Amino acid sequence: MMKIFYLKREEDESGISGTGRVAQGFVFDNGKVAVTWLSEHPSVTIYDNIGEVHAIHGHGGKTSVEFEPDYKRACGEMKSFIDNFSLPDLAKEKLPTEGAAAKLIIKN
Repeated sequence: MMKIFYLKREEDESGISGTGRVAQGFVFDNGKVAVTWLSEHPSVTIYDNIGEVHAIHGHGGKTSVEFEPDYKRACGEMKSFIDNFSLPDLAKEKLPTEGAAAKLIIKN
């Protein structure tokens, strides 16, 4: 699955790209990377891997690669949790085995 990322620059050594999110990129399933600049010069460059992007544009830690969350996977994980969630079972695990609350849960 393709991964989306941004290059976030803390300090602009060249005075060209600025600071903050300066570029957006995609890592393809085969590991290749496409980067486009979010500036007046929106060129697109293809790299063999994300390591090359970091080596060329990292500027000694002044620029970081920030990946966007995998929202599709996160939603799938949440759906799986919800589909398997049982409030009565959770309550039974947390409540004492004896007493008024336990009797109420067992009764229902």
